[in-house]
Parts: sequence; C-alpha cells; structure tokens
Amino acid sequence: MLKEKVRTSEEAPRKVRKSEVPGSLAYVWKKVRRRPLAMGGLIVVVLLLVLSFLSPLICKYDYKAISMADQFALPSLEHPFGCDELGRDILSRVLYGAKFTMSIGIISTAISCVFGVMLGSVAGYFGGKVDSFIMRFLDIFQSFPGILLAIALSSVLGPGFEKIIIAMGISFIPSYARMMRANILSIRNAEYVEAAVTMNCSTWRIIFKHIVPNAVSPLIVQVAMGIAASGLSASGLSFLGFGVQAPTPEWGAMLSASRTFIRDYPHLCIFPGAFIMITVLSLNLVGDAVRDALDPKLRD
Repeated sequence: MLKEKVRTSEEAPRKVRKSEVPGSLAYVWKKVRRRPLAMGGLIVVVLLLVLSFLSPLICKYDYKAISMADQFALPSLEHPFGCDELGRDILSRVLYGAKFTMSIGIISTAISCVFGVMLGSVAGYFGGKVDSFIMRFLDIFQSFPGILLAIALSSVLGPGFEKIIIAMGISFIPSYARMMRANILSIRNAEYVEAAVTMNCSTWRIIFKHIVPNAVSPLIVQVAMGIAASGLSASGLSFLGFGVQAPTPEWGAMLSASRTFIRDYPHLCIFPGAFIMITVLSLNLVGDAVRDALDPKLRD
C-alpha cells in the first residue's frame, strides 16, 4: 500500500510555474534578466526616470535661472555640464528635460497602441468592406513618412508639449493597426474563438476578451521599440522648431538652441545629444531582449 502511494505521488503531474509559460510576463522577465545588456538598458531607463522626477530636489540650480556671469561656462565642479548661452545650468536642464522627452515617448506610444489595437482588431475580425475601409484610410496616413506626417500635424496643431504628443501619437497608429490586424487574421478561426461564438458571446466580448489578449504579445516588442522611436522623433521635431518650445528644457530643443555655438562651445550639444543616444540605445536593448523572449524560434 505504501509503495502504491509513493508511485502515485511520483507520477503526479508537476505544477507548471508562471515563469515556464511562454508569453507570460514572468517568462519574459526571466529571459530578459538573463541578458546583461538588456538589464543594463533597463537600469539606465529607470534611473533616468527617477532622476527626472527627483530633479527639483537634487538639482542645485533652477533650469530657468539665467546668470549672464556664467554664460558659456565650461564644465566644472560648480556646473558639471557647464552653462548655456544664457548662463543656465545644463545639468539641471538635461535632468528636467528627461521628464519631457520620455513622457512624450511613453504617452504618444500609448495613444498609438490603444487606437491601433482598436482599429486593427475591428478590421481583422470583421474583414470585408469594414477591413477595406479601415486599411485604405490608414494607407493614406502611411503613404507619408512618419516624421513628415508628424511635422505636418505639428504645423496644423501648433508647437507645444501636448500638441507634439498628439502629433506623434497619430503618426504611429497605422503601424500598430497593421500588426494587430495581421495577428487577428492568424487566430480569428481558432477553436476557442469558435467556442465563444457557439456560446453566443457578443462580438465585442469575443474581440476584446478572447482575441485581443492572445494577439497582443507581438505588440509588446513594438511598444518597447516605439517609445525609443517616438522619443527620438520628438527630439527631431523640437530640433526643427515644431515641438516643445523654450524655456522648456526638452533635449531636442536644447540641441536646436545650441547648434549655432557648436564650434566654439561643443559641450552645449554634447550632453543633451549623449542623453538622447543613451536613452534610445537603452530602450532598443530592452526591446531586443523582449522580442527574443517572445520569439517561438528562440525558446529552449
């Protein structure tokens, strides 16, 4: 009797951990934390976010404070990053600017993702004329380069922090909608969808309860990459004068204001440019790791 109990316990199925389920957040985190470069990028992004929100407490100078006595001051112990053409502390402006640049990237990507998922889900599930109408409408937007469309929208809406978020959010909607539509088409006829239809579930419940959660995983990668792309595009728009306006310390706007003095005072461009490069690189490293974690071909 004892031997039978031992044999039964040995043959009992092992409980599967969440970290062993492909596609789950625990599984993705397990894979990402094994990548030193990805973890380094994640630490840099989190550190920048923390510093940007704590900047009023840790910065010695106000980012708007003008001191003509410190005009074009070189990096020193008093001003680690130096001062700009108006004597404003560059370190304070860079840390404050991280809040604006990264907020633009995150919020605009969220807007693009939400509306893209909605349009792509409806187009992929209903198909036919609904699909053709939505996709041809998105083709009009996608016929323009993303940065050119963002410039056009910024010109119509006008410069400003909120306006550039809207412009960037609208510009990237077609790419999310197309990816979501492709994912919906691949699982629209799955057994669990047919079971939901058989049980007389409402159309919107089927779409957003059964289809979207199973089709949204590939979008996680595009979101990670999209934040980097949106932040970089926002800096480009600010550099061209269509984005955040002075005295708001956005990194692209800082580059635009200092480009005239790049030969004589290169530190005015080096520090905001370096922070743009580091942020985009860090986000791309995290995005690459998430993509590899969600790729079925690379699973153990």
